[in-house]
Amino acid sequence: MLKSVATWVIAALLVASLAVTVCLYLFVDSTETHPKLTLTFRILWGCWIVVLFALILTRVTIFGWSFRRYFRWDEPSPPPQTTPRPTRAPWIKGGKSSFGFTVAMVSLTGAAAVAIVVLWMLEGVIGGFVFWLVSMIIGITWWVAVITLVLTRIAIFGAQRHKKAAELARTTSSTETDE
Repeated sequence: MLKSVATWVIAALLVASLAVTVCLYLFVDSTETHPKLTLTFRILWGCWIVVLFALILTRVTIFGWSFRRYFRWDEPSPPPQTTPRPTRAPWIKGGKSSFGFTVAMVSLTGAAAVAIVVLWMLEGVIGGFVFWLVSMIIGITWWVAVITLVLTRIAIFGAQRHKKAAELARTTSSTETDE
């Protein structure tokens, strides 16, 4: 139900944006107000793009989190046959750290997207070269930050894997000495 509400809000904003665009084309003299009208269209459609992108990123985050839960079997007992292909990872992936990295990546992507859309809205004011230059700087910074997050995530989960392996080796050796 909640997913459909967000979709309907996006659809309503799209219809409203289309209606405003049509009204502005029909009732505003574009020869007199061309730069202002262009800025108005960019702001109108830029806001709709930001809202749409926010919805998409939210859905991606929800899907990613539910996908992780759907295919992981965290219990020590074998999974029931009714679950579709559950797996058990050989290391502990903390839910907090995993979710934290997901939120960090989505937030970083959202912030970069909003910044580029705002720059696009103001391209007529700031100029094409400045828009291109700042967009490239934002894009490169986003790429470096995402790669850093991924490498940090790999390092943390690798450390957790080694910790789990050491604990397993200790419990295995202690049970062998008990026997």
